[in-house]
Amino acid sequence: MIDSHSSLRSNPSLARWQIVRALLIVFGFTILLAFLFAFQSAPEPLRIEVGQASSRTILAPDRIIYQSEIQMSEARTKAEADVVDVYDPPDAALGREQVRWASRVMDYVDLIRRDASTPLERKIEQVQAIPGLIVGSATIKATFALDDNSYHRVVTEALYVLELSMRDPIRPNGLISAIAKIPNRVSLALPVDQADLVNQWCQVFIVPNSFPNPTETNLKRALARAQVEPIYRTIEKGQAILRQGEVVTPLTIEALLATGFLRPQLSITDYLGPILFAVLLSVLLTIYMLHLRRPLITQGRVLMLVAVLTLFFAAGVKFIGVESSWARYLFPISAGAMLLTVLVDSTTAVGVSFVLALAFGFLTHSSLEGVMYALTGCIIAALSLERIERLPSFLWSGLYVGVANAAVGSVFRVVERNIDVMAWAQMLAASIGNGALSGLLALGSLFIFGKVFDITTSLELLDLARPTHPLLKKLLLEVPGTYHHSLIVSQLAEQAAQRIGADGLLVRVGAYYHDVGKMADPQSFVENQLDGINVHDTLGPRDSARIVIEHVSKGISLAKRYGLPARLIDFIPQHHGTTLAAYFHRKALKANGDTPIDENDYRYPGPKPQSRETAILMLADGVEATARAERPTTPDGIRAIIDRIFSERLRDGQLDESDLTLRDLQVIKQAFFDILQGLYHPRVKYPEPEPPRSSEQTHAS
Repeated sequence: MIDSHSSLRSNPSLARWQIVRALLIVFGFTILLAFLFAFQSAPEPLRIEVGQASSRTILAPDRIIYQSEIQMSEARTKAEADVVDVYDPPDAALGREQVRWASRVMDYVDLIRRDASTPLERKIEQVQAIPGLIVGSATIKATFALDDNSYHRVVTEALYVLELSMRDPIRPNGLISAIAKIPNRVSLALPVDQADLVNQWCQVFIVPNSFPNPTETNLKRALARAQVEPIYRTIEKGQAILRQGEVVTPLTIEALLATGFLRPQLSITDYLGPILFAVLLSVLLTIYMLHLRRPLITQGRVLMLVAVLTLFFAAGVKFIGVESSWARYLFPISAGAMLLTVLVDSTTAVGVSFVLALAFGFLTHSSLEGVMYALTGCIIAALSLERIERLPSFLWSGLYVGVANAAVGSVFRVVERNIDVMAWAQMLAASIGNGALSGLLALGSLFIFGKVFDITTSLELLDLARPTHPLLKKLLLEVPGTYHHSLIVSQLAEQAAQRIGADGLLVRVGAYYHDVGKMADPQSFVENQLDGINVHDTLGPRDSARIVIEHVSKGISLAKRYGLPARLIDFIPQHHGTTLAAYFHRKALKANGDTPIDENDYRYPGPKPQSRETAILMLADGVEATARAERPTTPDGIRAIIDRIFSERLRDGQLDESDLTLRDLQVIKQAFFDILQGLYHPRVKYPEPEPPRSSEQTHAS
């Protein structure tokens, strides 16, 4: 992981190009996330048609309540049908007109009846020739046969009954009913034959006087439609929407559309929502990183890693789809949080966990349970891993994730009062399986992502710390003194790093390799001069300083040749920083007297330590070298060496860029003292063993 890097713990000033790079990464991440959300891969479309039998059974994936337009349409149609037609009231003008017309007709009939010169048949024809008049010959003959008084009595009664009948509403479909009422309205004082004539003549003149009003009828029907309440249909989770062999109905099609099995023609609004949700998640993650991990903006590869891992696992969720509920519960989304924790830090992993959980819920159309399931697993994964130094850490983290998943699933099933034993067993199996898959996936892909994004992981450091590593083995065989020095320095540095919360494993492995450049000329360094011959006695101070300083550049070259990661190579130049090769500098000053010398010839090229780990190594290297040379025998002597080295590095400004605090320095001093006291404590001098006596001396005594 990379959280020990100094640029990730301070708030460095940002260059314009760094800001532009970060914005481009965020923009690209947002575009790709929006693409994932908006263009969801739909399952193979169902080939069903109304009126045909279904070839498969379709179960509802979740409980859904939707407004049924089909059932509402049927209810509206029924409400319309229940509305009777609205008719206008009886038309009085029409009634008067019919009465007047009847009076004129009867007057004309009377004139024809009185004409004695015209034959009866001709008279009948004249009456039947009256426009709009339909009357039988028998009725006319019977009318002509009446005397004057009877005729006038029949006409008067007919006009009265007609007027009375036309006062009532007579609808077109009610004319027969109105005619049937006429006999009951004829005066009972009339003889039967005359009453029958009244009935016959009234039927001739009676007509409908009340007609439908389309406007009012349509208004009442519209009101009836509007008063129909929305009809909601509930489909329970697991309920069969359509069974194999069942005939497909329009209501079935509507249910399939509501549950997402069928998709209507998509419009721009269908894409806008997912895109806006993706933008929202990206903005929230950006704000989170700016507030809690702002220094990451300077680390382009780290931003790329966060973006790639988030998109990778979001795409995985999309790939599993929404149909299989157990597949989504098995999907190892927590592996994303594990990888980010190990490769970056737990704070970043927690922020991404929220994004992954919300993406999980969105892409799987999941409920609150699904979101909480993913979020809990990711957060537990992020908090249970940090600086891993053993492979089983992933498996333990996976176990914790599985238990957390099972707890979330159990809570929601208790809330739902679900007592289905099989459902509980499936949930528990999926939860534990999710944790196991997450741990295995994270472990298997850690090396790949670490290499691709050039991030040194704890496991890689453990591999580099093996004594059998080719470069360490070469160091042991060719410069055993330097190797021993590196081991002691690593002990000092690791203990100090652990006490101040720095990366102890990183600084330990860095200490192993910090002096590999000395293999190019072992005899130029005092720890390797076993025969007591110092080559620097025959060289000028400037040449000696050059040889000693060159072990930095040669060490970098050798480390690159053996494929050491960049973070370990940083320890090689930074453990000396820009310090002076003090011994040769003093020697040059003494030899040259008043002649000025160029101090740069005696300074290491740097840079100064850029992290707490490299600064700790610088201090440990200086303290160990001085203690080995001076061999202190008292605690005060050890403390004096430590204080002197620390003071020299502080005065020279070597720790200015390392982010170490004064409190850190005090803790580091105590850690160095505890180790060195064990190495240089006074030892009891045992008496020399007496030489064995001869057998004669033994007998003599």
